[in-house]
Amino acid sequence: MNSAAAMPIPGLAAPGRDRARTWPMTAAIVFAMLALTLLDRFGLAVSSSFSIHPTFIAMYAIAAAIAFTGAGRLNPGMGLLYVGIATVSGLSLVANASFDFRQVATISSWLLLVVLYAPFIIVMDYGAGSAEAWQRCMRLLVAFMLGCGIAGIAQYFAQYAIHAPWLFDFTPMIPKALRGSGTYNTTNVVGEHIKSNGFFLREASGFSFYMALALLLESALDRRKWVMAVLGLAVLLSYSGSGLLVLAVAMLFPLGQRTLWRVLAAVLVAGAAVLLLGDVLNLNYTLGRVDEFGSDRSSAYCRFIAPGKLVIEQIDSSSWTSLLGHGPGTTQKMFDVCETTYGKLVFEYGLLGTLAFGTLVGVAIHRSGAPIRVRVALTLQWLLLGGNLLAPESLLLIFLVCAMWPRLGSTNLPAARPDAKTPAGTPSAPPRRPQRIEPAFSITEPTE
Repeated sequence: MNSAAAMPIPGLAAPGRDRARTWPMTAAIVFAMLALTLLDRFGLAVSSSFSIHPTFIAMYAIAAAIAFTGAGRLNPGMGLLYVGIATVSGLSLVANASFDFRQVATISSWLLLVVLYAPFIIVMDYGAGSAEAWQRCMRLLVAFMLGCGIAGIAQYFAQYAIHAPWLFDFTPMIPKALRGSGTYNTTNVVGEHIKSNGFFLREASGFSFYMALALLLESALDRRKWVMAVLGLAVLLSYSGSGLLVLAVAMLFPLGQRTLWRVLAAVLVAGAAVLLLGDVLNLNYTLGRVDEFGSDRSSAYCRFIAPGKLVIEQIDSSSWTSLLGHGPGTTQKMFDVCETTYGKLVFEYGLLGTLAFGTLVGVAIHRSGAPIRVRVALTLQWLLLGGNLLAPESLLLIFLVCAMWPRLGSTNLPAARPDAKTPAGTPSAPPRRPQRIEPAFSITEPTE
């Protein structure tokens, strides 16, 4: 499912690109990164209980910019997968509405799902500058997340001098018309400390994952020690297991003879951090969170264990629920459990829906050939770390880092071959398409 087999967006594809026309793409990319970070607490209020998150707008802004500049194509393979998820989820809605009116499946949840996944059918054109454009984009993303990391570190230590509520949650200061909806664990206490949430972000767990992802991207690109140190400290001050879990699993890849050495090195670094900073930063709390899997009142149990128990107990409650589930939007309305993606998928859309969604998102993440550790991190985040099936911020991240890009080629990406002697960004193999296509946008690389 590469862009070579894709078809042009009707009426918008262009044989060449004037550099003056690349500004919509650049603006859309920058806005997407703002939406993921600085604007995370904002939203356009539609009702008293629902607002449109900026990441939703940003994903469509990128899609529109790709179409406007003629930089992308409709991918027929992804189009078929998208039709598959729309059909299976629609059948789930119809089945539950037709046979049991007591169910609470909602058409609004299905419509939101259909709209959120539509941009995944678009892919950028393959070109000689694709890998370089991807690297510039990821460097800018690291810069934005580094800014959140610095803000989060400052936030953590500022709590000893500033006791105002806005330090950890400035949401009430945002006008209601521009305030994001939802309930979040914005302020979590660890002993006498409050977990850092990156100031701009809503939860410590999301902040932790962002820092982990930025670490993986930085290790794939420039490996600046001071940047990695700042991001690593930010992960620790979030006191969340999300980032640590992502790093622990991602560092196992690529699987091979060096896997064991990477694991040993990571254990040594983690052990040194605990010995040096354990008492100062109360890191024993983070280590002790492993026991949460056995407690039915912990976030780990709620996120990883409870959804699985719910699925096992309810998967065959009706004749059609094993295949089609209980219908869109039913998890929270029928049971008070955490909406982890895997549990929500199986419970609401059954085995067929799980297969359809898993295939679409799996292909979207892995089709670009981005560094394997980054792809593993995004897969874990979507599937396990939260209710990300209908979370526009999670889907935008997948779209921005992987799904919108063509097959970049492993030899063009630093993390794919860490021992390669070819300079970063120098292609070692000819592109699949004979003609050269200029990069779809231009972003100035940040200087150290």
